[in-house]
Amino acid sequence: MPPFVHRVKPVWRDMDALQHVNNAVYLTYLENAREAWWRELAGPYDIFPFTLARVEIDYRSSATWRDELDVRLAIARIGNTSFDLAYRLVAGDRLVAEARTVLVMMDEGQKNPVRIDEATRAKMKRFEGQP
Repeated sequence: MPPFVHRVKPVWRDMDALQHVNNAVYLTYLENAREAWWRELAGPYDIFPFTLARVEIDYRSSATWRDELDVRLAIARIGNTSFDLAYRLVAGDRLVAEARTVLVMMDEGQKNPVRIDEATRAKMKRFEGQP
């Protein structure tokens, strides 16, 4: 299956002093893409049933407020209680950044990791592959 794609339009406040998207803003772009992906996967929900445990981003080229970015997201790994998402952020045919997050499924109180149930695992597998 093709990766999930979420479009982001940077705004002026996303820029840093050099007038390109500030590196910290990419975390918000990833978060917004995850939220849209989870809504597609699970439907309406009140809270994320997972928490961010790790993030890594490799910046490949600068983006500005003039760009539109496609955040391409795919499942890279599904474990017992955690899963990895891989991302590619592109502006047209230009690679802007690559990222990976590790997310841990949590209980309703967000205090303890829980096993990824089979129904959720099956839904996630629809998005396996390369972003």
